[in-house]
Amino acid sequence: MPNSSAGNDNQGLRHRQHGARNTPAAEPPTSGQNGDKEAASEQPSGPDDTQHKGQKPSKHRRDADDAVQDMNKFDATDRVLSVALTAACLFTRLYQIGKRATVTWDETHFGKFGAHYINGTFYHDVHPPLAKMLVGLGEYISGHNGSFAYTSGATYPAHINYTFQRAFVAVMGVFIVPFAYRTCRFLSFGRAGALMAASFVLLDNALCVISRFILLDPPLLCFTAMSLLGYVAFAAQKGRPFSQPWWSWLAFTGMALGLVTSSKWVGLFIVALVGLCTVEELLTMYADGKTPAMTQLNHWAARIVCLIFVPLLVYISCFEVHFALLGSRGTGDYKMPSTFQALQHRSVVASQPHRVAFGSLVTLRSHKPGFGLIHANTTLQFPDRSDANEEWVAGGMGGKQKYNWWRVVSVNTTLENDAPASPVVHIADNAIIRLAHNGTGHYLRTSHAQPHHIGWDRRMFVAGNESSTSLWDLWRVRIVDEESPRPRDQLYAVTTTFQLFNAVSGCLLQATGAELPPWGNRMSELICTNDNTTRSESSLWNIEQVRDMRFKRARFESLVKRHLIRNVVWLNREMAISNNKLVADPDRYKHTESSPWTWPLLLYPMRLSAWSNSSIKYYEIGNPVTWWASTVCCFLYPLQMLYWLVRWRRGVSSWNPHEFRKYWDTSKVLWGGWALHYLPFFLMGRVTYIHHYLPALYFALLFLAFEIQCLIRWCLPPRAIWYVVTLVLIVTAYVSYLFLPLTLGCDKPIKELAHLAWLPTWNIHKNLDSV
Repeated sequence: MPNSSAGNDNQGLRHRQHGARNTPAAEPPTSGQNGDKEAASEQPSGPDDTQHKGQKPSKHRRDADDAVQDMNKFDATDRVLSVALTAACLFTRLYQIGKRATVTWDETHFGKFGAHYINGTFYHDVHPPLAKMLVGLGEYISGHNGSFAYTSGATYPAHINYTFQRAFVAVMGVFIVPFAYRTCRFLSFGRAGALMAASFVLLDNALCVISRFILLDPPLLCFTAMSLLGYVAFAAQKGRPFSQPWWSWLAFTGMALGLVTSSKWVGLFIVALVGLCTVEELLTMYADGKTPAMTQLNHWAARIVCLIFVPLLVYISCFEVHFALLGSRGTGDYKMPSTFQALQHRSVVASQPHRVAFGSLVTLRSHKPGFGLIHANTTLQFPDRSDANEEWVAGGMGGKQKYNWWRVVSVNTTLENDAPASPVVHIADNAIIRLAHNGTGHYLRTSHAQPHHIGWDRRMFVAGNESSTSLWDLWRVRIVDEESPRPRDQLYAVTTTFQLFNAVSGCLLQATGAELPPWGNRMSELICTNDNTTRSESSLWNIEQVRDMRFKRARFESLVKRHLIRNVVWLNREMAISNNKLVADPDRYKHTESSPWTWPLLLYPMRLSAWSNSSIKYYEIGNPVTWWASTVCCFLYPLQMLYWLVRWRRGVSSWNPHEFRKYWDTSKVLWGGWALHYLPFFLMGRVTYIHHYLPALYFALLFLAFEIQCLIRWCLPPRAIWYVVTLVLIVTAYVSYLFLPLTLGCDKPIKELAHLAWLPTWNIHKNLDSV
């Protein structure tokens, strides 16, 4: 790695060699506070390089030079410290990692998802695939054959090496500690400050316990820390644009951003951080007017390629591997388009006819993600209708169910069948059809009645039968597109995209994203829209399955092509829809779920396992000292900046532009990372847990160390930092040790740890039903 040189240029070093001074204060010293005329004329480069009042100039110069050299290099001492920190982290993450031999917390989900990559069956989840593929890789290396179901609370069988599987994931969580140390050195932390920051990460109990199970959080935290490291290392090459280290770190950052986004969408927050810092840098370059226009264009181009296209390439590549590994029918392929399912091994969509005719039984899929197939049954009725009306709700429902089937019949209401001897009449473009529900014999119908959610269109329902028809049952087929090589003159299964217009009103059959209430079984609402000129995806349909004994099975490999980008976009939209449906459960609040406002205060830690005296218990609680201290620093930072801004506007600021720029370049990244990883959760409607705060906590801990380092250098002699840091780390380590039984697994009666319930909201030894 290149040497750490963020913001410490030779010119600043020459200024410091002419002498510097410092006074104890809550902010950087002004140039004339002690009446020292020599000091009043100097230009110190920042709060890191100041001197305690009364120190001899010659000694200060040596101390300042040592501090600058200390921050400008990553030498053998730094490597030794990095190795020691990594070894300590390995111990805390791996010690007795197999102590609990049962499926714990979300191992039931992510262990199962990892097994899908071994047995090759498709599944659906709300997260991107990379971290789950890494879980699957660990399971594969451990010798797992993909047969274990990871049922919650189940005991791992003898042939499942769950200890290795946990350790494989835990190692990724180990890397955040050396990454933190190296990041701080690139941010011009001194060696003591960087050691303090990395130790805060090492000694946080929540970061430790979350790394000890088969979860997605360790890869997420690893790639988040990697992205931050890449960006600050790239920023440190500011004085050497387009050099080999500059290009290497820029490309590294782009790759890391792709990896973190491919693990969880929380990774988009650090993408936003890097994007905002990059835009600020480029706009500053434009504003100073010193950089030629062509050079600025080259800077823009380099960042567009490495920070946009490279992450996108990594993200899409992860999905391509995901699709390749899950090539067989599974529990989640019903979420995907019909064309995707037709190419899956053992899929029912792949083993059916391609041709469709009057009399065929079909299922109808919307091109709107999240809607599913048109479904109806006689147990669901609109609340403004009685049984005498004999009108039942039709809507969208995911999955393949018996009430999704419809028979295509002609205008004369004869219920044609698919017997081998029946005549074949194909369904041509502009044909008039009826859709008879196979389970009830009712027809798909509309009327003047309004839908539940959209008041200006028409509702959809099933009513009537072969002896009780209506013109409202008639639908005109308009073929929009044909994906197979066949001519676009008739309907085919899977490959034909079409619209359905009501023959009476001319309204257009349309899927919506609105969810019906419980009386509609929370199906997606189906309507007939009067906006019949639209070609939006919600008005497009295709036949997903067909049953007809008159036709032979087709070879869809020759009829359908794989569309990677289309499938990636579709799946991501389905993931977003599923994610938004993860709503909070009031009965679980304070026990496992918690609101974002409680996280910085550490009000509701979370039990990760059963809590009986005989069970091995894990508690997700952070180190209270550093957790609360980092919260104070993050909350006070805007007030701190406002105070300095007011002083600057009044002309009494103690900052010079160069030293403030150094402080801003570091604080904006660390505090901005905390804010971007924390504040967006207030806008989310989905269920939230305390471990969602951990990426923000990583930034907060580094910011805490930065503020402590600055305070020491502004108020104390340069050599005092090691004494203060040692004291801080002793306190931090002691508190971490107190909570260690709940981190490594407590097999004793929990009442023995009742003294650790520092707050009444900590349910260490009691439930919170009354809290």
